[in-house]
Amino acid sequence: MENDMASFQTGNSGDAQPGSRPDNDMVSRVGVAAGKIALIQQEFTIQAQAETESDAREALAARARADAERAIDEQGISIQDYNAVLTAAETDKDLEQRLLEAAREVI
Repeated sequence: MENDMASFQTGNSGDAQPGSRPDNDMVSRVGVAAGKIALIQQEFTIQAQAETESDAREALAARARADAERAIDEQGISIQDYNAVLTAAETDKDLEQRLLEAAREVI
């Protein structure tokens, strides 16, 4: 699922300092946003597979991206912070586990 969480990254690099660990509140917020984004991605995938027109698929993708960005914003975090925490979780198994636990509360 962690790959699913990262799939809506915008490509903006995070602002976190190397070696810094996000606090529990940030982990919870990113985890909740990631859980919501995983659900958005699931719905997008189902709808995109059913759609035959490329223009309609592009519109679905744009809507999914906007929904994902809104899910991040609703948690009071920036896309950069979201990306930074997910990037840090790629090499920190404890952080990854904490994010997954927070995401599971949404899914």
